[in-house]
Amino acid sequence: MRVSPRASAALRASRPRSHSANMPSPDLILTNARVLTMDARQPVAAALAVSGDRIARVGTADDAGARTRVIDCGGGSARVGTADDAGARTRVIDCGGGSAMPGFHDAHMHLLAYAATLDAADCGPARASSIADIRRVIRAAAARAPEGEWIRARGYDHAALAESRHPTRQDLDEAAPRHPVRLTHRSGHADVLSSSALARVWIADSTPEPPGATISRSLEDGSPDGLLFEMGEYLDAKIPPPPYRVLRERVERAARNLLALGITSVQDATHTNGADRWNLLDRLRQSVRPMPRVTMMAGGARVSEFAERGMAFGFGNDRLRLGHAKLMATASSGVQTPTASELRRMASDCADAGFPVAIHAVESEIVASAADAISRAPKIAGAPHRIEHCAECPPEVLDAVARCGATVVTQPAFIYEGGDRYLETVARSDLPYLYRTRSLTERGIPLAFGSDAPIAAPNPMVGLQAAITRRTATGAALGENERMDAISALSAYTLGSAQAAGATAARNLGRLAPGRLADIVILDRDITAAIPDALGEARAVMTIIGGEVVWAG
Repeated sequence: MRVSPRASAALRASRPRSHSANMPSPDLILTNARVLTMDARQPVAAALAVSGDRIARVGTADDAGARTRVIDCGGGSARVGTADDAGARTRVIDCGGGSAMPGFHDAHMHLLAYAATLDAADCGPARASSIADIRRVIRAAAARAPEGEWIRARGYDHAALAESRHPTRQDLDEAAPRHPVRLTHRSGHADVLSSSALARVWIADSTPEPPGATISRSLEDGSPDGLLFEMGEYLDAKIPPPPYRVLRERVERAARNLLALGITSVQDATHTNGADRWNLLDRLRQSVRPMPRVTMMAGGARVSEFAERGMAFGFGNDRLRLGHAKLMATASSGVQTPTASELRRMASDCADAGFPVAIHAVESEIVASAADAISRAPKIAGAPHRIEHCAECPPEVLDAVARCGATVVTQPAFIYEGGDRYLETVARSDLPYLYRTRSLTERGIPLAFGSDAPIAAPNPMVGLQAAITRRTATGAALGENERMDAISALSAYTLGSAQAAGATAARNLGRLAPGRLADIVILDRDITAAIPDALGEARAVMTIIGGEVVWAG
């Protein structure tokens, strides 16, 4: 261990000279790091200091004249030490030459759904390449569960199965004859139910389809074959939730996973969120520690519940806050649901109630409809309307998005995880317009990144690698003209996500600058110097929220 004035000199850069000698000693100092601030005024620094839960000072290695002695604990991996700083005990973290940057901010995910997948039977392509494999996985899960208990399975991809078809209720009945089974497609937009599960949720021959949903039926007698499209909301309302104890354990595990990935903030984009979900997340926030900061979107159809309770956009605190109104629009059934006029009305109603909208839009015609609805909806100061996903965005739709003034929140990890499937199934002429990123920023469209977990893994490094390289899991190129530089991609996963959440988050998160919340991730390497194809191998070694080390590995 050696004494070094270098880090302290770095910290002097932003200290006001008139009262630098009287400033209190910091509680925490990060040194031996490449500090990526996401602040255009000072993009890179060598060290930073934290007082309480806020960034106090950020500086460069060339600054001189510091009076504070700081213990530099040496290279290697991030470690914690102490130093006597002008008589105060200051915690010092040697970052081992890695990157220190704002904590990752997942602007679009589904927290409780992600937590639920952690103890669901995994039927993803890595474990199940055929329907026989799916039956094997579900049979094993049923063997561990009491008779009659629901079996949850997830992640199957019909296109990746040897049979190239969806499973049916008969397939699930064979695997678990004494249990109701719900098997969810990797997209989250389809489910397969066993016969006993269909009975428990009251789906029979005569059951009508909810708007925008499809109940697949046998060609022989018209009975449900178990496959359901866009009926997740219906099923969630009918299937009993787990006991709170089980839910809390799931969320604790999910929180640990997210913190280990360097994720310090998430935005839950579940379109069914109501006051009951707010109460549940508030209870979890108080009992699950540590946990990332959470912004919970309000279901667009349920904004009145919040208004009746005096809760508007931005209600809450820096640990749990109420966000945008989430609206679902889709053409997955072949018909736009809701219609363009209905979507315009819904967006305006939410804005009139004080909520900016976040519209789920995947297909190009739906993205265009979302842009139209946003262009007509009242604007809310400091709260940008958003288009979620913006998956298909040909030139004329890009023009509409740019005109409407929306922020786009997209998921570059889909290029990596689903890109090979897109290359096989999407028309060649449409491939350049999938999950665009660089074109959006060049048009001045604000951009933020999320994972859509559990639809994709929440690891930000996968999304960053895909945004920078535009490579699929097999290394194939997809939309190479949309490649981003490393800093722009990092900004979209930090500052861009904070700005997408609204003015309060934008003032406090996403940058490492004096006065901002000290939410920081330390990575095991200089991320700007890493080979782009190896970004997925980068790891967080420490995660800090509000100046507190909440995870270290």
